[in-house]
Formats: sequence, structure tokens, C-alpha cells
Amino acid sequence: MTSNNPKIITYIDNIPSHLSLKVNPNEEMRLELASFSLMKDTIIDVDVATNASFIGAYADFSTGSFSFKVNVYLKGEGASCLWKLASLSKNADKKVFEPSVYHQVGHASALMSNYGIVRDSSSLIFAGESVIAKGSIKSSTRQEAKIIVFDKDGSGRASPILRIGDNDVLASHSASIGRLNEEHLFYLESRGLSHEEAKRLITLGYLKPIEDYFSDSKIKNRIDMAIEGGI
Repeated sequence: MTSNNPKIITYIDNIPSHLSLKVNPNEEMRLELASFSLMKDTIIDVDVATNASFIGAYADFSTGSFSFKVNVYLKGEGASCLWKLASLSKNADKKVFEPSVYHQVGHASALMSNYGIVRDSSSLIFAGESVIAKGSIKSSTRQEAKIIVFDKDGSGRASPILRIGDNDVLASHSASIGRLNEEHLFYLESRGLSHEEAKRLITLGYLKPIEDYFSDSKIKNRIDMAIEGGI
């Protein structure tokens, strides 16, 4: 069972290019990341011990082109991982995210959810993999990736991968990429919303839930402002 007093690590911009973390037995660690300026390539490695829990959240409203990798290693029975990403790509940004989880023992669980919106001529890629090693029985893992492309020159790609080494496990993934649904927009506009208000509502629905994983109200306000500024 995890601790009632989670260890919280927060980076607002200035995210290290390489970060290594260890979650001790029975400990809960929360990693809160948010970027609002120029971002650089980053790799994060996390080791999760027995009955420990890692919760990671990244609110990405950065500018520029970069790759971001997070590798979570579930090394003890009862270890768990919850990863949440919300990304807004615009202008000529080219962003690549690779969130991966590796089940190295049995009775471990993971959920990795990645949501993004593409504007202008930018591109957004969600890759990464969920790996369950042989012998890691009774483990469960899921990868989710959803991208909405707002403008005709933008592009998105989601390609989560499952690598399963044992039968007695639960493993699944889903990927959804699409242009802004004109029927959805029409429905919202028929309810009295303007075209821009309808797009704003869709954007909020995709990106605002990431705020639930941040403990500081000031950061939540900055995320709100970044969403509004990106619509």
C-alpha cells in the first residue's frame, strides 16, 4: 500500500534533459511537469519498487521542436504507473512523445494516456511502448493516444506498441487521430455557440483535464491561460 504523503516533484519549464527517479517500496511519487516556453530534448527514467506508485503528468504548451521520452520500469510486485499527457502543438512545431512502461515482474499495472491538439502547420507524434516481460503474470497495461488536427496543414500520428511475453496478463491500446469534426462543430454552433467558441470548447475538453494532476493552483491557472492563448 502506498504512502498517504506522496512525494511531489515539480518542474515548470527548465525540465532537465535527463532525469532519473526511484520510487521506493510502498512510496507514492508524483511528477508534475509543465512547459510554456522553448523546450529541448528530454529523457526521464523512473524505477518503481514493490507496492510503490508513480503518477506523472505533463502539460505541454511549449514552443519549438523536440523529442520527449519517459521510461517507467515496474520492478516490484504491486508496482503501478499512471501517466497523463496533454500537448498543444502550433505554428511550425514538431513534437515527438515516447512514453513507455516496462513490466519486469508480475502483479504490476500501468495506464498511459496521451491527448493532443495540432494547430497551423505543426506536427505531433505519440509513440512509445508497453512491454510485459515473460513471467510477469497478472499484470495489466494500457496505452491511449488521441489527437485532433485543427488545420489542414497540420499532421498527427499515434502508434502505441504492445510487446507481451506472457499469456496471463491484460494488455490493450487505442489510438485515434482525426481532423476537427465538422458535424461536431455544427452541433455546437446550432446550440448558439460561435465557430471559435465551439473550437474553444473542444480544446478545453481535450486539454483541461490535465489540471487535475497538479497540486498548485497557480500552475492550474497558467495552464488555463495557455489553453486560451492557443485557441
